Amino acid sequence: MATFGDLYQNALDVELGTNDSAVLFTTARRQHAINEGYRQFADLTECLVRQSTVSVSSSAQEFNLLSTTVLPAGQFARMASRGPIYRTYDTSGTVTRTIVGDTDFPQRAIQWLDAADAWWRSTTAGQPTGWYLRPDAGALYFGLDRPADVSTSETAELTISYVPQVSSMTASTDVPFTLSGQTRNDLQPYVQAITHYAAHDLEKLRKDQAASDRQLQKFLGYVQRYWQAMRPKGGRSVRAQKSYFQVARGGRWGDRWGNPQAPWWYR
Repeated sequence: MATFGDLYQNALDVELGTNDSAVLFTTARRQHAINEGYRQFADLTECLVRQSTVSVSSSAQEFNLLSTTVLPAGQFARMASRGPIYRTYDTSGTVTRTIVGDTDFPQRAIQWLDAADAWWRSTTAGQPTGWYLRPDAGALYFGLDRPADVSTSETAELTISYVPQVSSMTASTDVPFTLSGQTRNDLQPYVQAITHYAAHDLEKLRKDQAASDRQLQKFLGYVQRYWQAMRPKGGRSVRAQKSYFQVARGGRWGDRWGNPQAPWWYR
């Protein structure tokens, strides 16, 4: 994979059409532009998502996402699109409940909670049905819509997926898409996107808006290419959550006469 030095020197020379590194396109400006392109690609594609698991004690409700106690790796930028997961376990370590997804565990605005559930601010513990974000001065809290009810015979945890603020590359030998000493070599086809964004930024110094726009479009093309590659392969179809033909045959949660016997949580 190309190094930081490869990107801010040779790669940018090609895109800018000059090897100037002392007058207009100084080395410092080149390095800054490359790092900005790196941050923009990582943010738009969510290609470097981190995941952290937080223990949830009984009656716990809020967790500061900017605290390294909650997210040990730090560098929180925003929540990832995959969403959080809430799980409880029995004493043997078996999962007894999993809450996830936009239906069972959606994000809610505090204003929505105030309007829809006047009792959500109560200190009475219960099963979470949603989550929210609450900024407060220098903190950003992830909150459950009600304090967690965790009995003495179980444990609970919250899995949070988030987009990190990637660290700037400084040494010429640094490699992009590297976190905690591990390099995502599968992202090598997208390294050129960083150079295109940097060229888009630097072309503004020449007041060449058309050239800047062309480089931005090339950058966005790589972003789109990444999302296309990440889409599930194969055909896509829409189907009912419940198979009535299967129930009629006495299959899943139905008796042999076709009478549905679905569990309460499936009806």
